[in-house]
Amino acid sequence: MRLPIIPTIKSITDLRYKSADIIKHLEQNQPVVVTRDNDTVAVMLSPTQYQQIINLFEEFEEEKETKKLEKSIEKGDKFIDFASFDKKQRKKLKNS
Repeated sequence: MRLPIIPTIKSITDLRYKSADIIKHLEQNQPVVVTRDNDTVAVMLSPTQYQQIINLFEEFEEEKETKKLEKSIEKGDKFIDFASFDKKQRKKLKNS
């Protein structure tokens, strides 16, 4: 996702009276910064941009979890090899 270097900036008044214009910016995947008294109060994104951000966060979290798992495996923390696990499960099934 490429965000523009200079975002579109609109005031609360613009949002109130020119919402169709603002939606056009969003449809072109241009985020809109909403201000009140020159302070940023909101950032509006298109649904596509929002979903891309969510996907990026999910990928980031998965990468973090994968790295944690890899470190645990390297340390040998609470992991057994598959063959041992499989034997235990087969014994449980036979005893049931």
